[in-house]
Amino acid sequence: MNTSLPPRALRAHASPPKLVVTASAVASALGYLLWLRVSGAGAARRSMLAAALFIAFDAALVVLFWRASMNDVLVRRTRRALRLLAATAALGLVGRIFALVPLVTGAGGSRPLVADLFLLAIYPVTLAAFLSFPLGARTTDRWKLLFDGGMVVSGVGAALWYFVLRDTAASGIASPLGVTLALVYPLADLLILVTIVTLLLRGPVSDHRHALGWLAISAALGVADDLFRSLLLARAGPFAPVWADALHFAAAIALVASAELFLRASSYADRARGAHPAGRLSFVSTLPFLAAASSYALLADVAVRNWVSPLSELAIGAIVVSCFLGARQLLAMRQQAMIVAEATLRASEARFRSLVQQSSDLIFVLDARGVIQFASSSASRIIGYGSDSLIGVALSALSDPEDSARVSAFIEMTAQLPGVSPLAEWRLRRPDGLSVEVEAVASNLLDDAAVGGIVLNARDVGERKALLDQLAHQAFHDPLTGLANRALFRDRVTHAITLARRQGRAVTVLYLDLDDFKQVNDSLGHAEGDRLLSLIAARLRACARSTDTVARLGGDEFAVLVEDADSAASAERLVDRILEQMSYPFTLGQGDMSMSASIGSASTVGDSLDEVLRYADVAMYAAKRSGRGLHRAFEMGMLERR
Repeated sequence: MNTSLPPRALRAHASPPKLVVTASAVASALGYLLWLRVSGAGAARRSMLAAALFIAFDAALVVLFWRASMNDVLVRRTRRALRLLAATAALGLVGRIFALVPLVTGAGGSRPLVADLFLLAIYPVTLAAFLSFPLGARTTDRWKLLFDGGMVVSGVGAALWYFVLRDTAASGIASPLGVTLALVYPLADLLILVTIVTLLLRGPVSDHRHALGWLAISAALGVADDLFRSLLLARAGPFAPVWADALHFAAAIALVASAELFLRASSYADRARGAHPAGRLSFVSTLPFLAAASSYALLADVAVRNWVSPLSELAIGAIVVSCFLGARQLLAMRQQAMIVAEATLRASEARFRSLVQQSSDLIFVLDARGVIQFASSSASRIIGYGSDSLIGVALSALSDPEDSARVSAFIEMTAQLPGVSPLAEWRLRRPDGLSVEVEAVASNLLDDAAVGGIVLNARDVGERKALLDQLAHQAFHDPLTGLANRALFRDRVTHAITLARRQGRAVTVLYLDLDDFKQVNDSLGHAEGDRLLSLIAARLRACARSTDTVARLGGDEFAVLVEDADSAASAERLVDRILEQMSYPFTLGQGDMSMSASIGSASTVGDSLDEVLRYADVAMYAAKRSGRGLHRAFEMGMLERR
């Protein structure tokens, strides 16, 4: 369960409603049609019962659409469209109540004008509802949709007037208002149908295609009902009222089904929220041309069958000119589409070129042999070569001689394997002879017609590696003296003891502690004390061999690891050199100063790290107790005297 949804959405998500109202509407319609077939009721009684059923349908639609619009998981535009659909149902409810009043009171007569006003108001509100659904298109497409719908309605309206309503109006059987309403209702339904079909073909943002599909079915059945209801009722036979009312009920039931599907779909978050799919209006875009063609075909038929000179000649000429104009418009639309596609492609290429040229990475396009086909402008900044001068140069030739074989193997592996290669590092040579360390990854696009090569991205990692080396040095070295710190010294002693055990020899550790160093800080200050420590560290480093490890353990304590086949003798010679160097005065800012150090040493074969360090420390304190500037080697008796 998605706990981030509001409580109301969680309840809806847990139990999506079923199509109960739709099933009830189908059962009610079938029951009414069965009653109509077997009862033989009169027109007034039949109209009263049908109106009552449709009032019930409209009331259900108001509740369904309004409940669906209150769900917080829907996008704002979808909720607004559902509220407008609820408003259309409310308008239909009020209009049908006004139409029912004369039937209930027995006034008889035709339907009151106020009822038609409410029923006609349904169409603009319904159109606004459909235009409120997220189309995934620009605002201008909504105006284009209205214009296309206007052309379709105009063309079909002309045909409807000529073939269906013209004779009725001329005969005077129906009033002008009745003829107008007979024309307006099917055309309004047709406009709604064009709008909803456009919405479906474009691909709505919200995942309600089934609900919108039932809306389209309802609009199509409404058009058929308004166009053919009079013809069905005029047919002789007992089934004529049944078929006419069945078509009317089918349109209403489709609308109820759509409302319930909206309510069920709204129980789930809009899965395409924020998406904007591309338009798919290839079919609907031809509807205006088909409408115009039908109007001109009607005009040509009338002009030929009822030839009136010169009006018929002018009509034929206008039709021919309009055909050429339509063909020219189609050609212009096609050319415009091609121009837009080419402009989009050029803009995309320019944007890609700008991104590549301004990239901080070095970008190469190589052939299968590793020869450079393209180099980004960052090459001059990273490796000092102009991008044009690198065309036709093998990448291995730019690499450091020690790395050229590895680079060639990397290119060969990338050319044989699809996809992206693992990271690799090598050095590229600059014109001045310096090397640049790069980290590279390659993509095999040899089979891509747009690229036809291996795309290699490389970046200078020299500064990053230098920083890592600096951080590693700071982690294991004393910042004041540059000697190894306690962590590195312990690691070196551990490895030395492990190696000595395998070879059956000893290692020796020297511990040094400066005598009376605290007086230097107290009398001369910490700055002079730090300078003295740096001078002492330099002398210790000069006394030690390259294989020895000199460390500052902290404060005025130093240590030396001696690794040798005869480490004890080597340690004795090292101690002599240290004591000799410590006998010379140190030059500080306030003059020369003498300083001595007490040294303890411990040699061991099988003892652990902590034992070796402890023995050397015990020997150092034994030297301090004996006097200043002395050295003592560890003896087991020192542990008892401590």
